[in-house]
Amino acid sequence: MTTAVSSRGSVPRWLVLVLGIAYVLLGIFMLFNPVLSLIAIAIFTGASWFVSGVVDLISLFRDRSRWVWTIITGVIGIWAGLVLLGQPLLGAVLLPTVYVIIMAITGIVLGVARVVQGFQGAGWGVTIWGVITVLLAGWLLLNPLAGVVVLPFVFGSFAIVGGILTIVAALRDEGMV
Repeated sequence: MTTAVSSRGSVPRWLVLVLGIAYVLLGIFMLFNPVLSLIAIAIFTGASWFVSGVVDLISLFRDRSRWVWTIITGVIGIWAGLVLLGQPLLGAVLLPTVYVIIMAITGIVLGVARVVQGFQGAGWGVTIWGVITVLLAGWLLLNPLAGVVVLPFVFGSFAIVGGILTIVAALRDEGMV
C-alpha cells in the first residue's frame, strides 16, 4: 500500500520533492543573479526583522515579564527592518559583510585552537592546518568584500547540491532511485 507520507517521518514525500526543486532553483538564481539575490535576501531579512519587532511589542500586551528587553528587541527589530527595507542596496552589501566578518573571526578562533592542539601533542598536521586557517581567516577579515563577492556563488552551489540530494532522497523514498 502506497501512502503520501514517508515511513521515516510525517513529511509528505511530494513536499520533500518540491523543497528539493525549490533549492535547486534558488541555487541557480543565486549563481546567475548574485546581486539580485543579495538584494532579495536584504529585503526578506528587513521584512522579517520588522515583523519580529512588531510581534515583540505586541507580545507585551500578553506577557509583561522581561518588558525592558522586549521593548529593546522590538524597537531594534523595527528600526533595523525599516533600514533594510528602505535601503536594500546597503543591506545587500552590509549583511553579507557582517556575515563574512563573523566567519573570519570564527576561523581565527578555530585556527588558534588547532595550533594549540597541535602543540599539545595532536601533531604537526593539526598545527599546520591551524596556521593555514588563521592566515586565510585573517585575510578574509582584512578583505571582507572579497568574501561578499564569492558568498552568493558559495550559497548557490550549496543550494544546488542540497536540492539535488533532497530530490534524490524524495525519489528514493518512492522507490524511483
